[in-house]
Amino acid sequence: TSRLLLERAKDLDIDVIGVSFHVGSGCTDPETFVQAISDARCVFDMG
Repeated sequence: TSRLLLERAKDLDIDVIGVSFHVGSGCTDPETFVQAISDARCVFDMG
C-alpha cells in the first residue's frame, strides 16, 4: 500500500516529494478523476 511504501522510504532515509496518479489515457469519466484526486490527497496527507 501507499502507507507501507512511505514508511519504507522513511526507514531508508529517502525523501518522497510529490504525488501523482494515472487514470488511463482513454478515461472520460469525471468521477474517475475525482476519486484519483481524492486518493492522491490521502497519500499527500500521510506526509
